[in-house]
Parts: sequence; C-alpha cells; structure tokens
Amino acid sequence: MKRLAALLLLAWAACDPQKANWGLDAIDGMTTPPDDPTLGCGVTFPADSTAQKRAECTFQPGALASQSLGVDAQLAARIPIRHVIVLMKENRSFDHLLGKLHDVQPDVEPIPADYSNLGAGGAPVLPAHATTTCIPFDPNHQSQSIAACIDGGKMDGFVKNAAATTASDGSFATSYYDAGDLPYDYWLASTFAIADRDFAPMATGTFANRNFLMFATNAGVVDTGILYAPPSTPSIFQELMSAGFTWGAYSDGAPLSASLGWSATDPGVHPLSALLDALDHGTLPNVAFVDGIENVDDDHPLADVQHGEAWTKTIVDHAMASPEWSRLAVLWTYDECGAFADHVPPPAACDGGERGPRVPLVAISPWAKRHYVSHVVRDHTAITRFVELLFGLPALGARDANSDALLDLFDFSCGRDLSVPAAPSPGTGGCPNPPPPGAD
Repeated sequence: MKRLAALLLLAWAACDPQKANWGLDAIDGMTTPPDDPTLGCGVTFPADSTAQKRAECTFQPGALASQSLGVDAQLAARIPIRHVIVLMKENRSFDHLLGKLHDVQPDVEPIPADYSNLGAGGAPVLPAHATTTCIPFDPNHQSQSIAACIDGGKMDGFVKNAAATTASDGSFATSYYDAGDLPYDYWLASTFAIADRDFAPMATGTFANRNFLMFATNAGVVDTGILYAPPSTPSIFQELMSAGFTWGAYSDGAPLSASLGWSATDPGVHPLSALLDALDHGTLPNVAFVDGIENVDDDHPLADVQHGEAWTKTIVDHAMASPEWSRLAVLWTYDECGAFADHVPPPAACDGGERGPRVPLVAISPWAKRHYVSHVVRDHTAITRFVELLFGLPALGARDANSDALLDLFDFSCGRDLSVPAAPSPGTGGCPNPPPPGAD
C-alpha cells in the first residue's frame, strides 16, 4: 500500500503547480564531454593503504578519492571508463534471485544447508526452489518489517513477515531461482564480476535506499511513500553538472522508481528508447540511471522476473554493441531485498547506520574481471564513490567518503581478452498463469 501511495504522490506532483524545483534544468542543455581517445589499458592502482581508516569512518563529506582511496586525480583520469549505467531493479535479495549461483560460480557463498526461517506455527521453513517466476505476493518491506526479518541478525523472520503481510503462509519468502529459471541473469553473474557482500544501505524500503545512491544519505526518509528528499539536498546530479559532466534518468515508468517524485517532463528524464538510441549512436551521458516499469520489467513483485531478465538483456546487448562499450560499465543491482530471505546478517555501516539484507551487484564491462567474486562489504554508496572517483567529485557524505568505490571488480591491465562472450537467451515459461491485478 505504501508503494501505491508513492505512485499516487508522483501523479499528484506531476500536475501540481507547486511541484518541487530541483534546480537541474541546465542538464537538458549540457553536452557530454568528448572521451579522450588515448584512454585504454595499463592503469594500475597502488596498494590500498586507507582501508582501515575507511572502516573507522575517518573521511568526511567533501573528501576526494585521492584522500580516501590513495588514487590521485591524474591516475583516476586515466581510468578508461567514462560512461556508467546504473541499472537498479526492485526488491530481490541475493539468496532469492541467485540462490544457486554457487553451483556455477563456486566462489560465491552458498545458502547454508541448515539455514531456515520460522513458520507461522514455529516450524522451520527451509529454502526451496520457486514454483513460479511471477510470485503473486508482495510482502511488506518497510523498516518495521525488515527489522523483523533480520531478527537481530538471526535472519529468520522473512516467512513470518510474509505470512503476516500477504494472503499466504509466507513460505515463498525463502524461495530461490536457479540457472534454469534465469539463465541470462546467472550468466551475467558468473561471467562478469559479482559482489556477494553488497547490502542495501538501510534496513527499509525503496525511497531511503535509493536516496543513499543519489545523496549518500537517506535525506530524512525512512519508509517509502511518506516523504521525498528535500530538493536542496546535495546530490550526485548537481556534482556531475558542476564539474561539467552529464547524467540522464531513463524509464518508461516512474523515473528513479518514483523515489524523488519526478515525472517524464522533469529535466534529465528520458524514455528507455532514448537510452538505447544513445548507446547505438555513442552519445551516452556520463552517468545513466535506468529503471523499468513498476511491476512489469523492474522485477518488483508481482512482476515476472523472466520478463525482467529479457529487459536487462536488451539493455546489455545494446551496451555491448555500442561504440562506447570500451569506455562503459553497467552496474546491475537491486535497491533492497523486498523482504525476500537472505542468510547473511547485515553489518552496520561505518557511521553506525543499520544496513538492510544483501542484494546482487554485478559489474558488466570489458574492464570487469571475468568470473570474479568480490567479498568486500559495501552498499549503494560504493556506486556513488565509483562515479565520484571517475569524474573527480568530492564525497557527498560519510558513507561514500569511506567506501571502496568498487575498485576490486575491475582490471585495467593490458593483454586481457576484451571480446564480448556469447550469452544464453532469457528464461521462458516460468509464469504460465500470471497473477491477476490486485492479487496482493
């Protein structure tokens, strides 16, 4: 219901003459700086000498990567990635979406054989193969529910929460998909670089977690659909523009998953076709934030995740065929777990904030390490710091100032095979009877 409230707020804002002005109008007149044609392989980073300081939250807002990562501006400017696509989808945990990834990528931690949740009657509920790719339930996933799911780190409250907030016994919350269900998603996750310790920045729903990506803070937002971040909040959008770099928000649904109340008429907002056209013609902005249509191809229940998988493949196919592929990184992730089970207790952030359960994060790029698993603990602000590193931007907050910037996911050495590997087709047939509208 809170998600519905958020979309109603979005519709209201779109026709309200007092709609918030974010002051970003100039983006529609900006031109993306030309890429340096000399950029290429051969960039190596010094040993990470500041990891302990970052763990202790030593660095403050405004810190540059040269301070917090030991990567000076000249070295950062030689990194051959000048375009980043942030493909953030909705409401799936790591164990739920990729619960059998260990079978094809052994470096990923498997779901423990003894992991279970407590059923409504107290009996253990074990993880089980999902019976459909369009689960007809959307469990509550705001702060109170996610706290109950985490249950003080026992990670055993997902089934009870699902039973209490849907018309079901809640057992679907411990379901998982395998490579037969999602062959393309599994191929991406096992072929490129995946992080198996990436957590939602906050133990709550969409708005607050997406705010961490854009502002490196929740900006006062806790649960979805109640408040928007104030337009005066310093943002990655403003940072990029101030430094002469460009961004765009692309969606055929609610831009940025409705988290800022933007509509299709806001500055910087474009349909998905504009993203595909920019990829095809080599005119991508420096950073593109890409979202699907709510409940259709963004993986938010009640969506068919096979349909969402095909949507992802369309974007990645265009990226791999783009003239800008050699200077591009696609970061595929999820905003939060959606109250689907994950067995790993979320660690506190360095600033003391309580993170939410794990979500997938995959770096797709010719420069991404192949068949690599990162175990570095991070959250969405690592993406923020990656952008700040590439474009010489200061940290927005303490979280991004003390993040690792995803550096272990990439290898910029010379002599690597940068060819595009063959990919399988997306899965089909997992949702023979789609749930009717309003099923949950």
